[in-house]
Amino acid sequence: MTQEAVIRALQNGPLTSYQLEDLTGIPRLSIAACCTKMSHKKKLKIGKIKMGRSWVSQYTLEPHMIEATKAANDEPYDKLNPFDIRNAQGIFSKAEYAVMNSQAKRLLGKSFSQDITNNQFI
Repeated sequence: MTQEAVIRALQNGPLTSYQLEDLTGIPRLSIAACCTKMSHKKKLKIGKIKMGRSWVSQYTLEPHMIEATKAANDEPYDKLNPFDIRNAQGIFSKAEYAVMNSQAKRLLGKSFSQDITNNQFI
């Protein structure tokens, strides 16, 4: 539970132990113990930064733990799952895509390097 909360809080960037305590509501001692355990498992890095006259721990997730950088191919591909974006198909016909492309060119007054197409390979 504590590890999940810490990982969720650190998704957007490094935080100090004080900031983690404010965000999660977990005591600093529990955060320190949890983060030490996670650093031994190579899930995050611990650094020291100076705040005023004291040194404070700063925690940063390892790149493989950040959700935004995880590759989509890490998870198995299931063709029967309707919620998997890799199963998406185009919803317009070729003529409708051509009309949208011409309207975009007319409204914006320039041509695009990537036109609106009926690309089915999502």
